[in-house]
Amino acid sequence: MGKAERLAAGGRGAGEEAVGRRIEAVILDMDGLMFDTERLAVEGWRMAGGEFGIEMPYDLVLSTVGTNTADTREILERGLGRKIPFDEMRARRFVYLWDVIDREGVPVKKGLGGLLDLLEGRSVPAAVATSTERGKTEKLLRMSGLYDRFQVLVCGDEVARGKPAPDIFLAAAAGLDVQPGRCVVLEDSASGIRAAHAAGMIPLLVPDLREPPGEVVALARGVFASLDEAAAYLSEPFG
Repeated sequence: MGKAERLAAGGRGAGEEAVGRRIEAVILDMDGLMFDTERLAVEGWRMAGGEFGIEMPYDLVLSTVGTNTADTREILERGLGRKIPFDEMRARRFVYLWDVIDREGVPVKKGLGGLLDLLEGRSVPAAVATSTERGKTEKLLRMSGLYDRFQVLVCGDEVARGKPAPDIFLAAAAGLDVQPGRCVVLEDSASGIRAAHAAGMIPLLVPDLREPPGEVVALARGVFASLDEAAAYLSEPFG
């Protein structure tokens, strides 16, 4: 993507300087943004469906990206037009995911280390706000060696409503003691960008498996091809 495509709302110059003055914290999604785990999750759901004799269309499974457990169940059962052994299939999906991670390690997205170095170098606090449950989130963060690089962690099983509701991002901002309007959110999913926008934050989109629809691009302050590009964009307002 070129600069014009990445800057979905507004251009460089005065508008960007205004963003820089407002930034006091950065909140990151985890799966698909920090870690290349959404791909494994989709593969795991389709594998689990096969074990139970249920065809899991790729696009349907992909539509659950960024949603919490309850919303994932609803999306899958509505899309399939039937009840499914959701809990058993979900357990098999996680067996697949952890088998891959145990063999190959946590698939950290390129550019994440540099982004976190930038934030730490500028004394900008960072939080993780993920739809994944706390136990699995902590395991991934500890296995990747990144757990101690975040000041706040809010997980999908700790808020009443999942993304695209703003609850998880508002909880992260409260934990950081920063006003929502002074938080940048880095997200890979449409539901995450909608949630960040609803929270009154500054959304930046780094797409993963799905091309973002136009209405989601319009909500994002910028759309970037990688975390490297997002870090380069943020390095300017941080000075």
